Amino acid sequence: MSDFTEQAPISGVRFDSAGLLPCVLQDARTGEVLTLAYMNAESFKYTLNTGLVTFYSRSRKQLWVKGETSGNIMRVAELKLDCDGDALVAKVLPEGPACHTGEPDCFFQTVFKNKAVASEIEQAQQPAGWGASLGNLLEEVRTLLQERKATLPEGSYSTYLFNKGIDKILKKLGEETTETIIAAKGDDKAALSGEMCDLLFHLLVLMVEKSISLEDLRRVMEARHRKDDKGNTGQISAGEVKVSRPAGCEPLETRLLSQLDPVLHRDVLRALEVMYRAHKGQTRDEGTPYATHPLGVALIAAEELKLRSRDEIVVALLHDVLEDDMKTTPSELTEKFGEAVSGAVVLLTKMYKRDGSPKDMGLQRYYQGLRSAPGWVRALKMCDRIHNLRSLPSSGRSAADIQKYLKETRANLLPLAASSMDQGLLRAGDLLLKELYK
Repeated sequence: MSDFTEQAPISGVRFDSAGLLPCVLQDARTGEVLTLAYMNAESFKYTLNTGLVTFYSRSRKQLWVKGETSGNIMRVAELKLDCDGDALVAKVLPEGPACHTGEPDCFFQTVFKNKAVASEIEQAQQPAGWGASLGNLLEEVRTLLQERKATLPEGSYSTYLFNKGIDKILKKLGEETTETIIAAKGDDKAALSGEMCDLLFHLLVLMVEKSISLEDLRRVMEARHRKDDKGNTGQISAGEVKVSRPAGCEPLETRLLSQLDPVLHRDVLRALEVMYRAHKGQTRDEGTPYATHPLGVALIAAEELKLRSRDEIVVALLHDVLEDDMKTTPSELTEKFGEAVSGAVVLLTKMYKRDGSPKDMGLQRYYQGLRSAPGWVRALKMCDRIHNLRSLPSSGRSAADIQKYLKETRANLLPLAASSMDQGLLRAGDLLLKELYK
């Protein structure tokens, strides 16, 4: 029986004539209903065994782990059957929006609203300040605009904008920006407030048109303004790296830093400096600067596997420095980043290239070390291989070499995720499988 539940209610489940069971996802922290999908017996058991919500796709006729492509997985806190055993509620901890549109949940299109009842609820709720009230109002307006875009009711101004498309929306946004600037030059506060509201409304229209949610904005604002323990923002520009970057690396740096808590930026930039020095002048098979590879590995870890701790990102950036630069040493990494980082980098390094031991013996020792490594270290090794697999088509390798590489990956790396309950490692294994068999 799985460790994820106290009871295994499989015997009480009643699947319908098609072998399916409707499952409602509910945020375990807020109680908010997120989405509805279906499970069959296999996906239900997979959910129990992994702790990740897994559905059965009626259109594709296959299992799918919720969030397997977006990274917005749903970790199960509790599964509850209804009184008849023919419906399920999964209380989950979501790691991102539940809806493919980027909305927090799939139920954002209001089809009926009783304003009198809603008013009673609002009056009963504890006020949370004027700023929170404005945020709630903006969300209401945005939800209405989302509905208007879907239904396009005749005579609505928003229907007019959505029908005209992005160019018209941007034109109106520009006009409202100009009018706001002009109003700001005067002393009429009411006029300026009105222009600002017009600007906000058209900005919300643009957000709906481009599928940007207020939650998307909140995350960016939080990342920019969160304080570290010294009272500083911790927001460090990628331009502060003190060594020259190869071409194409700075955009990858910026993208990586945007995924991370600003408190981590300083250590990540120090790791980038070590990495750039170690791989200076080196290129990949496809002709790109080698430094783009560790950056790519770190991005897979952060964006697709949600591995975003200090050690995870620093090790992703440094995973090849000992193998490719004899001047960089484990003791240097220990001094700069600590034993956990240097130990992980050693585990990810084919040390026979440094100590001169026979290759066959060195590879055996290397994979033995990986099999006993912490789950996050094994997951980073898979990120390394995933990036390599994605680069294969442009590597110039022969078909025979590619097949040999795929075979070696199946034999040595896929088993690293076997029988593991580490969620990052499980996601890495799934991603590696997709690359191998796509």
